[in-house]
Formats: sequence, C-alpha cells, structure tokens
Amino acid sequence: MYIWEKSPYKEIWVDTEDNEQALMALINGDFGFLMYLPDDESAGFTSRNPEYSGSDDETMEFYLSNGQLDEYPLSWVLPIEQIEKAIDYFKKYHKIPSFITWHDDSEI
Repeated sequence: MYIWEKSPYKEIWVDTEDNEQALMALINGDFGFLMYLPDDESAGFTSRNPEYSGSDDETMEFYLSNGQLDEYPLSWVLPIEQIEKAIDYFKKYHKIPSFITWHDDSEI
C-alpha cells in the first residue's frame, strides 16, 4: 500500500478503452472535483456545483498523485457520492455524466 492511499486526498483517472476520453477526479475526504477530457485536443470540462451559494473566493485543496497541491473554488466541488456516481457512470457508458453540471473550459 502506498502512503498516499491512506490519505483523504486521491487522484483517480478513468480512460475509455480507446483512450480517446478520460474522466479525472480529485478527492479531498468527502468531497471531490471532476474534469472530463473528450479528446487530446480539448481544454475539457470541469464540474460545477449549482447548489453552492458561498463566496467565489473560497477554495478547497487537492493533492495530485505527484505531490502537487492545487486549490479549486468550492463552487466546483461536489459531495463524494456524486463523484462516485459519475465515475461509475463513465466506466459503464463511456459518456459524460449528464447529471453533473459541467463548464466548458475552452470558454473564456
């Protein structure tokens, strides 16, 4: 077992069999953030929490598996149950989960 597996922080990647699409989840305890990459060329899509009503300045820390610390706005963060549901859906259907609110990161 790797020491980071005991940590509340996790980085999970799920690729389609043809490696065309990928879903990435960053986990911090009971919360997570999602990024969907439809191909190698796209900026991709990131999750949004339409129920978040706090300040735009509030963030949550996430560690990548390489040890890098990133912070993302809380308005992008979802409960772990939604993250797990999205991962399971993507594994099964190889499609972007429509029950997640997505932001097209190619938009300014």
